[in-house]
Amino acid sequence: MQTSQITTASIVTARKSAAWIDRSGWTLLRLTGADRSDLLHRLTTNDLRDVRSGHGKHTVLLTDKARIIDIIGILHDADSSYLLCSPGQKNTIVAWLRKYIIMDDVHIYDASSEYTMIEVCGPRSSEAVDSLLGVSVGGFALDQWCSVVVDGSNVIVTRQPSACEVSYWIIAPTATAQSIRASLHENPSLIPKLSAADSDYVRILAGMGKHGNEWTDAYNPLEAGLLHLTSFAKGCYIGQEVVARLDSYNKVKQRVMGLASAERLHVGMRLYAEATDVGVITSVTASADGSHWFALGYVRGEHAHPNAPLTAGLEGTRVGITQHQLPMDDPTCQ
Repeated sequence: MQTSQITTASIVTARKSAAWIDRSGWTLLRLTGADRSDLLHRLTTNDLRDVRSGHGKHTVLLTDKARIIDIIGILHDADSSYLLCSPGQKNTIVAWLRKYIIMDDVHIYDASSEYTMIEVCGPRSSEAVDSLLGVSVGGFALDQWCSVVVDGSNVIVTRQPSACEVSYWIIAPTATAQSIRASLHENPSLIPKLSAADSDYVRILAGMGKHGNEWTDAYNPLEAGLLHLTSFAKGCYIGQEVVARLDSYNKVKQRVMGLASAERLHVGMRLYAEATDVGVITSVTASADGSHWFALGYVRGEHAHPNAPLTAGLEGTRVGITQHQLPMDDPTCQ
């Protein structure tokens, strides 16, 4: 069995207090122009008409066949909108937006190289942010945000969806972000850093998707469990007809399930109910003590039931799988 790369103490602290994650490499776009809100409303799944300055929403950008391009967080200001997008998605999203800007007053600016993002997560993360930046965010609603001056630079602080109860993202000019990271490194016992492996472990156990794994153009938002980001009352958007038809006729053929096994799992393993291929594993992590494996995967609807046994196969091998409702619990990480 491969040795676990999970830092149990840091994960426990994140779940009970606060920890931080380096989110360098995420895409940040800034849209200006009088028609930017209307354009985003027409192109994505959520209803964006009532979003006020200082607030935001998450929404899904789809192909015309209702396949997922990315999940984006939108932060509205009086004269601009910030789009927080997955790493490596800049060119795809900019090209998709420009495809539909015809006579619209919308201008796109790529700010990704100028800013660095830091996530502070956990039930006491608001206290950590207050200590770091001197701003009170404990009363923020999801996607609410504000701007605060740090070292002479404007820094955005926003509450975002979290795998650790609560998360705040700090979006800062790169030099300022380096200063903030230095402050975080000074107190590793109070606010530890989660490694990439730690972060993925927490995400998978919580059942949160990720671009390139659960969020790809192989799946639609209903299959991916993104119903809460999909409005059925807003009218047309790209992919809307397909989404409405899938919902109306109950044609959602698969859904994301939690999976566990005593044997090593791999992304891409096919899932089987007896001899029938019923899905695929999309994300994998070891348990905290390395004794077993957790995963997320798409399972065909009629076979997607907690505790229903499956097997997983890759290159002729088969291992036993137990399905779980999300989120999952790892008894070795307490």
